[in-house]
Amino acid sequence: MNRILIIILILAFAGGASAQTPAKKPAAAPAKKAAVKTQPAKAAPVQVSTAAAAPKPDPAAAVLEKLKAWDAKLETLKADFTQEVNFKEAGLKQSIEGSLLYVKPNLLRIEHKKPARQVVVTDKNDIWIYKADDNQAVRTTWDAWRRTQDQNFSGILDFGNYASLSEKNIATVEGEKDGLIALTLTPRSGSGYILKLRLSAADYFPAEAELNVDGTVITTRLTSTEKNTAIDKGIFTFAPPKGVEVLELKN
Repeated sequence: MNRILIIILILAFAGGASAQTPAKKPAAAPAKKAAVKTQPAKAAPVQVSTAAAAPKPDPAAAVLEKLKAWDAKLETLKADFTQEVNFKEAGLKQSIEGSLLYVKPNLLRIEHKKPARQVVVTDKNDIWIYKADDNQAVRTTWDAWRRTQDQNFSGILDFGNYASLSEKNIATVEGEKDGLIALTLTPRSGSGYILKLRLSAADYFPAEAELNVDGTVITTRLTSTEKNTAIDKGIFTFAPPKGVEVLELKN
C-alpha cells in the first residue's frame, strides 16, 4: 500500500523601506503603520482515491496452474509406488508395492509386487489385468476398469488430465513443508471426498495423493521417479502366456 506524504512549506519574508529625510526641514511626524491583516494559510486538499482495492491473488489457483504446466511438459514417467488403504471403520489396513511406466498420452503399465503379483497394461482404450498367481488374465475396457479404481488411484494417475481438477473441485493450499506443497481438493458437486495432493516445491510433481472417502483413507506415494526418459513402447503390448485363462469383460 502506497503512503502519500504531503509536506507544506510556508516561507515568510518581511521587508522594511528606509525613508529619506530632506535637509533643513524638521522631521515629519512618523506616519502610523497600517494594520496588515494576515489570512491563515489554507491546507492543501487531500486526494482520496475512489479506485477499488485490487483483489488478492488466489494461491491455490497459482499452484493449480503450475501443476497443469508440469503436466503439459510430462512426456514419460518411471516410478515406484507404495499404497496404503486404511479401512477405518473396520480397523483393517492393506499395503501394496509396485512400479509404473507411462508414455504420453495413453500408455500405462502398472506392476504389483506385493502382496500379490499383478500386471496392468493399457492404452486407455482396452486394458489387460494379469494375475500370475491365479494363472488368469482379464481383458476389459479402460473406462470400465477405471470406474472400479477411481478411489485407489484418484489424483495420482491423472497424467495429461490434471487441468480438469480445477474444473471439478474447489482448491485450497497450505504452505510448504519438507519440500512439499499440500493442495486440497473437494468436489464442487456430487459425492463428498477430500483429495490432498502433495506437490514437489521444485517442479510441482504430484509425489503423493491422499484420498479420504466413506471412512476409507487411501495414500499413494511415488518414489524413484524418472521423468521424460526413453521408454520402449513395446513394453505396453501384452500377450497372455500360454495356458493362462483369459476372461473378456466389456462392460
